[in-house]
Amino acid sequence: MSVWDKIKDALTTDDAEAAAEAQQEAEQAQAEADKAKVEAQARADEARRKADEAANKAGLPTATDEEKAQADQARQDAEAAAQKAQEDAAEADRKADERAQRALEKANARREKRQEERQEAREERQEERQEARAEAREAAHADEVYTVKSGDTLSEIGARYGVDYHVLARANDIDNPDLIFPGQKIRIPK
Repeated sequence: MSVWDKIKDALTTDDAEAAAEAQQEAEQAQAEADKAKVEAQARADEARRKADEAANKAGLPTATDEEKAQADQARQDAEAAAQKAQEDAAEADRKADERAQRALEKANARREKRQEERQEAREERQEERQEARAEAREAAHADEVYTVKSGDTLSEIGARYGVDYHVLARANDIDNPDLIFPGQKIRIPK
């Protein structure tokens, strides 16, 4: 993947997108937990209602011992159903919390990955800039080369490039500055 692709990916993927996904996951888990609570409460309420009916029936002067025992059993069943409903609601809450936590961890992991990718892209851009600067410095410090033509003098060449002819002679190991030849390469120092 090129640097620019990494930059594009880092910039087009938004932390808000990950947060929205995590929020949606948490809301869905909470909705399921709320539904489980409502269902559990409805079962408990129904069991209590039946227990109350049985208790009312058992409280009548004509109630038999068997009806009173059924009422007691209905009361116990209702309490057991209510306890089970509370346990189911607590379990639904725990599962919702776990799902929300997993969604949050997933979103955080994606955000951290994107931050790492952005940092890598920044580092690669910095390296490219440094390489470009180094190349530019090398090019700026590289000596230019001039090929002598018939009739040229070292002083004219030096004047053309803004360099003293003595400097040209030393830089090119020329013993006699008055003696140069056509085709000879003269290095022009910066």
